[in-house]
Amino acid sequence: MISKTDFTLPYDPSFDYRSVLSFMTPRLIRGVESACDGVYSRTFRFPDGRGWLSLWNNEKESSLEGKIYSDSKGSTGELLKIIRRMFDLDRDKSEINKRFAGDPLLSRGMPRGRVPGLPVAFDPFEFTVRAILGQQITVQAATTLAGRIAERSAHHTGISFPDDLKYFFPTAEELNKTDLTGLGITATRQKTIKTVTGAVLENRISLSPEQSFEEFNNSFLALKGIGPWTVNYVAMRGLGMADAFPASDLGIIKALAVNGKRPTTKDIERQAEKWRPWRSYAALCIWHIN
Repeated sequence: MISKTDFTLPYDPSFDYRSVLSFMTPRLIRGVESACDGVYSRTFRFPDGRGWLSLWNNEKESSLEGKIYSDSKGSTGELLKIIRRMFDLDRDKSEINKRFAGDPLLSRGMPRGRVPGLPVAFDPFEFTVRAILGQQITVQAATTLAGRIAERSAHHTGISFPDDLKYFFPTAEELNKTDLTGLGITATRQKTIKTVTGAVLENRISLSPEQSFEEFNNSFLALKGIGPWTVNYVAMRGLGMADAFPASDLGIIKALAVNGKRPTTKDIERQAEKWRPWRSYAALCIWHIN
């Protein structure tokens, strides 16, 4: 029996919903997530409930509003915490704004003089898989592959769900049993996904946002197929850490080029030192430079 729960999440008036949603939209996993006319929707599963949620922006009231459809109301509190983290509603960005507004580079990526919100993934494991798929390919290609994994794993939602929300993304245990051949994923990426999935199941890595970056970096980087870009990108967008920086990201490299000459990763890492302890937001500013 599916029940509906309405919710309202107030936010600081400086929050830019459109900016966060526009970043998320090209990265949505088909069948698991959707965005249409400013409404974001996705499926979810918890031990005590499953369902879907939809949310939108009420700019006049400075709040996110939405509905949770679930077969158990026990998951409502956890979902609201996740939504607040997804849309970066709770971090005070006043200090970051002051520091970055005076930076000639970063200030160019601050709409209305404010740092963009950090779009954090709904589920860290789901995002980790998405990040591995995104190694050295385009956002569009990685998004397509993630949708194929959801379809192949075939954890269907049911007839009561919206037509565009057909699947639950597989858990680590489910993905470990899923055949990834024939989906267009390279053999190397398939091995990396299986390696990381096994490490999660064996508790050799943690995807908890409560750990330090150093702890996460040391354990995740030890896995074959995982490099600094993946570590920092997952720390940033999967776990919501404020001081991660994917220095080898192509978009960052291009943005920091001077007279057509691209800097090395080490040059970028040295430059980013001055943006501590908010380097995740520095990366967002660089990505938002037009």
